[in-house]
Amino acid sequence: MKIDDYRLLVALADEETLRKAADTLYISQPAVSQRLKSIETEWGTEIFIRTKKKLIVTTNGEMIIQHARKMLKEETNLKEMIHSSDGVVNGKLSIGVSSLIGHTILPIVLGRFVERYPNVKIQLQVGSSTRITNNRHDFHVSVIRGSKIMNLHNELLMSEKHYFIYPKNKAHELDQLPMIEFQADPIYLKEIEHWYTEQFNKEYAPQIKTDQISTCKSLLLNGVGMTVLPEIVMKDIDNDQFEIQLLEVANNPLLRETYLCYETDMLSLPQVSAYIELMKEVTAEYLDIKKYVPII
Repeated sequence: MKIDDYRLLVALADEETLRKAADTLYISQPAVSQRLKSIETEWGTEIFIRTKKKLIVTTNGEMIIQHARKMLKEETNLKEMIHSSDGVVNGKLSIGVSSLIGHTILPIVLGRFVERYPNVKIQLQVGSSTRITNNRHDFHVSVIRGSKIMNLHNELLMSEKHYFIYPKNKAHELDQLPMIEFQADPIYLKEIEHWYTEQFNKEYAPQIKTDQISTCKSLLLNGVGMTVLPEIVMKDIDNDQFEIQLLEVANNPLLRETYLCYETDMLSLPQVSAYIELMKEVTAEYLDIKKYVPII
């Protein structure tokens, strides 16, 4: 198979329709359809099931597309290694970052990175840790919170404590205050639920749910209700206005880990190793500057 055939298969898998894949590849839809038929004939198996709404990858197709992604990645890495052999940090850097890190640490990291390495082209995706994990093959480095990514090197970037917070002027109506919950993985939310049930001796039933921690924090700061926040976003929480309590489960602080996830051979690319080191450097500085010791 040619490298363009691998690109076509990946585009079809990602876009899920012939039309969208054709638009992505800047070729006609009939040409995409004909090439797909030729590829399936070459492999001797059906790669996609065609339905009226979308393409569905077959079991054999999953293996072939995984191979296609691997081949594309290897070609990109080889080109970048050749280009970096002159000692200059350049090439492309593709990174996927969880939303929380994307709104806190990442802007500082990228600000320094582009200043130090102006010849590197950056491709960035910010989203939920689940989304970043699902798209892990698209990135040189992923930064996620919670669970590690299987079959990758997972380097611990930080481990955060969490705090239960509510406005002091509403302490007398704590039982009536709405609980605000941000979107996170079920295991993590289950631990918060366990703590809440023991703390208040009633069912955990958040009245407000949001997909972003930043929204959750904004609602808290405007006196809407109470919530649990990780320490990385605690810099604007005023001790004089808010009651802050370390959240513990089974007498241990509730912790949530953040990992740098990558294949170890990626470290041979100067732009990747430079980004990883800078991410660790900025994280250490950020946590030290924003270190929060609440009055409990």
